[in-house]
Amino acid sequence: MRRVVTPYAGLGSGPFPPPLSGDLPVLTAIRFFAAFWVFAFHFWSWIGLPDSGIWRVAGSGARGVDLFFVLSGFVIYHVYGRGRAASNFDFPTFMWRRFARVYPLHFVLLVVWLVFLIGLAQAGITLERELTFRDVIASVFLVQSWHITDGLLLNGVSWSVSAEMTAYLLFGLLISVAGGRLRWGFWLVALILTAILGHVVARAEGYTGFMHPTWDFGALRILPSFALGVLARLAADRVGIRGAVAIGVLSVAGLSVVMQDADAGYALLPLFAGLILAAARLSGPLGRMPGMGVLVYLGEISYSTYMVHTLILLIYSQAGPRVFGFYDLIPLSWHAVIVFVIILAASSLSYHLIEKPARNWLNRSWSRREVAKGVSKGTT
Repeated sequence: MRRVVTPYAGLGSGPFPPPLSGDLPVLTAIRFFAAFWVFAFHFWSWIGLPDSGIWRVAGSGARGVDLFFVLSGFVIYHVYGRGRAASNFDFPTFMWRRFARVYPLHFVLLVVWLVFLIGLAQAGITLERELTFRDVIASVFLVQSWHITDGLLLNGVSWSVSAEMTAYLLFGLLISVAGGRLRWGFWLVALILTAILGHVVARAEGYTGFMHPTWDFGALRILPSFALGVLARLAADRVGIRGAVAIGVLSVAGLSVVMQDADAGYALLPLFAGLILAAARLSGPLGRMPGMGVLVYLGEISYSTYMVHTLILLIYSQAGPRVFGFYDLIPLSWHAVIVFVIILAASSLSYHLIEKPARNWLNRSWSRREVAKGVSKGTT
């Protein structure tokens, strides 16, 4: 009998490609582009941008959050949802590490925004609505994406952090109960049901679809995208290099067209999933490209970029015309570049001075606690 050798013989299991590596640098780089897209949207909607060239994609930049959500589902399942990681899944440790990842910077900026808004009130500058105690409590407990408040005041973009924590909680509970047994069927049903629920609720709130709510049930917005990200990760186990190249080319081509529509919606989601799948499978060769180290670093600080950009953009757009007499002489495109460079500098500082040290300290504290608990059990 003639021996059949698959293209992946000796590398993977049977006819399937080799497993993805634990480190996927291109996915980290994608986080930077998602953060920049959200910034471009806020610049476009607050200040204005030329309706030409690359800036045409700014109008749909709010969908950068949904790119984050799909990416989150892919990465979280990649790290925690498979094999030994799922079998040994520890829910408290998982949630603590998620908390350590997002909460310290969120809390610092919550305080900064609180002081900022109180200062505006003291200066007699009125807002669209008054800051309430409910706003503060909702933001402190990260429930501001569950229609708890009447809008977004305290670092408005943090509604998506609240949504992420909702997805983490549900994912952690599912893996705690089922381990790695949840496969294609479950996640496909989860995608369909959460998409229907999210769409119905969004329509009831006056939106065209579930990719629009923020404070008003934004927590539902993440669920279909997160499930889609998990499905993309499952699909990645069956896609080889050539397939990934084809999927990546088609996804980039599709995105280059759809992103230019300010009303772009559901059509973006499969393109996001395809882009992420291809980037993960091609992370080996693409990760060695010149300049990838810079993009990976920008991706690492992208959470800081996302969290600080609205405050800096607000201060720049309001103080700039008052401080610099030549402000109006500078083209809008140059203003966008200037303020984004400022945002990147602030992001780097907040990442190295707040986000990373706080995360490491919290994780070390948890590890010491677990070690101490283990020692205590061993001596009883």
